Amino acid sequence: MIRGAIKSKKVDRVLVIPTGMPCFKPARKVTLSPYRFYMVKAALKDEPKCEVCDIEQVFGEKSYTVETLKNLRKEKVVSDKDELFLMCGSDLLFEFESWYLPEEILAQAKLLCALRPGIDEGQARNQAAHLEEIFGTKVKFFQIDGVEVASSAIRSRADWSSEKGIPDAVREFIKCHDLYCEDAPLLHVSDEMYQTLMKHCFTLFRELSGKRLLHSMNVCVLATRYAMRFGADPDKCALAALLHDCAKELPEKVQIDLAAKIIHGYIPGKQILHSPAGAVYAREHYGVEDQEVLDAIQFHTVGREVMTITDKIVYLADKLEPARDYDDLTEIRRCAETDLDAAMIECYLAIKESFGKKGMEIHEDTKKSLAYIRAHRGEKGGEA
Repeated sequence: MIRGAIKSKKVDRVLVIPTGMPCFKPARKVTLSPYRFYMVKAALKDEPKCEVCDIEQVFGEKSYTVETLKNLRKEKVVSDKDELFLMCGSDLLFEFESWYLPEEILAQAKLLCALRPGIDEGQARNQAAHLEEIFGTKVKFFQIDGVEVASSAIRSRADWSSEKGIPDAVREFIKCHDLYCEDAPLLHVSDEMYQTLMKHCFTLFRELSGKRLLHSMNVCVLATRYAMRFGADPDKCALAALLHDCAKELPEKVQIDLAAKIIHGYIPGKQILHSPAGAVYAREHYGVEDQEVLDAIQFHTVGREVMTITDKIVYLADKLEPARDYDDLTEIRRCAETDLDAAMIECYLAIKESFGKKGMEIHEDTKKSLAYIRAHRGEKGGEA
């Protein structure tokens, strides 16, 4: 559709706006918003005269088209002199009257309708004439090459990786972040928590880099999977995991001031400073009150002597999320299939070995946690 519109010369450039918060689709049936945004960015990075716009991510409200069009002008994404067209497929013509404030949409943009091969052009043009008469507008058409596949069908296929209709960059994105997995972990959080996660994703979009946000979302999904596997609370694990790095890109001075509210007498090292800072930031900025969730955020980097199940799950999910590509995580991931404590021990030992090669020692809290887990598993040698 993008290429067809540019080829038709009816538009100079195309803005693609991934939906933020869908108005009419059930939220759980739509992949979390930042995943979709960055996947579209990957798909269109080499398309000329095409720009992916984040306006619905930034505003983080229900994505009514009429409001998005207003915000494009308000935020100077387009100038007052630009003429706007709303690109659509011909099927939209038959449902447009039921949209939210259709007359206000057409006051801001005209409809630019793609004609796919196999579509009854006569019916489409008759419906366009009907809309023109009702709303006093002008509907324009352009031709496109058809793609006979639905996105829902691609998502539901066991072997989507071989689907020819998916650009290589998107296929790699899906694989890297393990999207569309059969167990769909976030279906197991409560409706209220899912809404909370969606809301926090919009805030994190403004506060974190794309790479950090995608990492946080991956940790959220994996932590929820582990929660279901090991009998933990999926709501607590999902929330702590999503927010575990919420303070990591704040200025260091801000992180120090936040951490000082719960840690007294010393300043944690730069690599772990964001953990206590994040616990405070999650409480003050994201409104988290559950101490178990805040503790999991605080101890997700080095652990603590007695780890709760939520602590362990967030710790491991942070280290093992699918986009992690450092060292060989195969054995730790294998342990995490069946034995949470065995995975913790394997992870601690791998970190200890890595630090040892650099002439460094692991954190004292990590040593205590490793010794405690070993001792309480009845293993020989409770010392780290």
